[in-house]
Amino acid sequence: MTPESGTADRAVTPAAGTTAGTAREVPRSAPRPRRGTGARERRRQETRARIVDAASELFGQRGFDAVSVLEIARRAGVVEKTVFNHFPVKEGLVFESDPPIRSALLDAVHRRPAGESIAAAAGSFVVAAMAVLGSPDAAEGVAEMARIVRGSRTLQIREREILGELTAALAGRIAEETGAAPGALEPWLAANAVLGLYAALLDLARDRVLEGTTGPALSAELKSRGERGLALLQFGLAGYAKRR
Repeated sequence: MTPESGTADRAVTPAAGTTAGTAREVPRSAPRPRRGTGARERRRQETRARIVDAASELFGQRGFDAVSVLEIARRAGVVEKTVFNHFPVKEGLVFESDPPIRSALLDAVHRRPAGESIAAAAGSFVVAAMAVLGSPDAAEGVAEMARIVRGSRTLQIREREILGELTAALAGRIAEETGAAPGALEPWLAANAVLGLYAALLDLARDRVLEGTTGPALSAELKSRGERGLALLQFGLAGYAKRR
């Protein structure tokens, strides 16, 4: 379950395979080993995949807090120490420590054209990434993550921490690019606005999927609501941090 995935949520991290989430929304299995890796690395990746699958099954059945690492190890056919070798903290079985959305978001800011503000570039990326969560392929993972995260106070706290880390990363990029003085509020205000939009759309996607709404209808709603939020965000931040 360690990574939301591609663009959006497998953590407060975009469905497995998306980049927008902080975690994977489609927590099915760990990445397959790349070609050319040795037998030892292949075994390591296979063990990691078994652990992830075992955790996903148990968390889905009984919830995060009710499942021990020892139970996960037994289900995966390994000793408890092996689980901790791959995932030093239990929350790591749900959320990646460095969710894919972080680098993708910063890259979207870096690659924006002249005349476009950071708020516009980052906000547009968030809206596009979150709309992916409406796809039928993502629905099961989004629903599973929603149930697991919302059923655990520990995971809710960790998700907020990840959101804070993403906000800090974006604020740091904005401050660096604009040459903002230490302690300046503008980079933090802009970053919090963008990540606030992300968090709101993620919650909306989870709500709708749990209600049974998926597919084009959900994608359209996420895109529409996201664009309205982005327009509101842009109204106040449109002139800030434009690329020259």
